[in-house]
Amino acid sequence: MNLKNNLRKIILLPAAILLFLCTVVGILSFKELHAKEGGVKTQTEVKNISTTQAKELIDREQDVFILDVRTLEEYNEAHIKDANLIPIQELEQNINKIPKDKKVVVYCARGKRSANACVMLKDKGLKELYNVEGGIKQWKSEGYPVDEKP
Repeated sequence: MNLKNNLRKIILLPAAILLFLCTVVGILSFKELHAKEGGVKTQTEVKNISTTQAKELIDREQDVFILDVRTLEEYNEAHIKDANLIPIQELEQNINKIPKDKKVVVYCARGKRSANACVMLKDKGLKELYNVEGGIKQWKSEGYPVDEKP
């Protein structure tokens, strides 16, 4: 009978220790996972702004980088003054042309390409991204100035 009890102790003790360690590791992993999720929430989100908000931001701030992600042809037709053209198809190769320490106002024709561009830029570490909803079409319909090809 003593042999059976001793065998149980020999088998059960390591099993209990293993179970305890697995529980501790699970709790620590759970806490770390949720800490990382909290970190994701503190990262800058893309801010969708109206053309009115974009105009106010551009007029008010000195360190704003205006990014037009349309085609060269679209840009030549009309663009926001001081806008930098980097077509969305060339954005990834030219990411280094966009300053990471400035607010970046991104626009296209109506807002879809610029929204996609903002997601790409966010993934590349840019911090303050503003997507202009309605794009240059809305900008022009609000009567804001554009540079046009003569």
